Amino acid sequence: MDLSAVKAAARPELVGYAAAAADNAMDLLDDAELLSGAGRRARAYSAAVLAIEEFGKAAGLLALVVMPEGLRAGAPVRRILEWHQLKQAGGLLMAIVHFGPPGLPAKLAALPDSELARILTMTETLAQDADRLKLRGLYVDMDKRGRIRRPSEVTDLEVAEQLAWARQAAWSASLLCDPGDRAWLCDPPAEVVELSRALVSALTEAGDVGSPKAASAAMLEAVCKFRTQMAASDAEAPSTPRAASRRWDHQE
Repeated sequence: MDLSAVKAAARPELVGYAAAAADNAMDLLDDAELLSGAGRRARAYSAAVLAIEEFGKAAGLLALVVMPEGLRAGAPVRRILEWHQLKQAGGLLMAIVHFGPPGLPAKLAALPDSELARILTMTETLAQDADRLKLRGLYVDMDKRGRIRRPSEVTDLEVAEQLAWARQAAWSASLLCDPGDRAWLCDPPAEVVELSRALVSALTEAGDVGSPKAASAAMLEAVCKFRTQMAASDAEAPSTPRAASRRWDHQE
């Protein structure tokens, strides 16, 4: 991947890139379904995890699409597009909090703190499991106790759960697969841009980027920054609610 080309790309090119990533994720999900139907549990599991990662990559590209050019020029693009655990966490967040109307930013802003904490804790746990089992579905390994771990040990339940998450992420990603639903990206709502700013800030400040826990922490920081900014904006103009036409609602 040429990261400098991504930073320099025009918005329509990035929209096409995000749509291609979403399409590829759909293909990976189809592969996982076929492998599962053929009784190839381990490979089905790994393909489903890869599908979720690719959905997360599409979401990261979507964040780059809506950023002002100046912000994108300084964005940590490598972390957004190449940090596997972050892409897993992003794909899982797509599955848990659907991107449909009124849109992810509006949903994140409206969530009670306790519910937001529950969702992000669930995302971290699922990402840890997926990161661990993705490789188990492909390779024979040995654990700390000297036990040989085989791909064949992946269970039907684990495959079914991962496929369910991938299908839900696919539902959220559908807005990138239909050209008609992508039109709003040419003039993104203010809250979507603000969420992208919060993501850039959180990822720039993140230290260790080698674990699902770090990815979840960066995501939590981004959401908290976004919610703080949205609360401040609402406090400054309490009598001027954000217009419905500016919501992240691809069905308008």
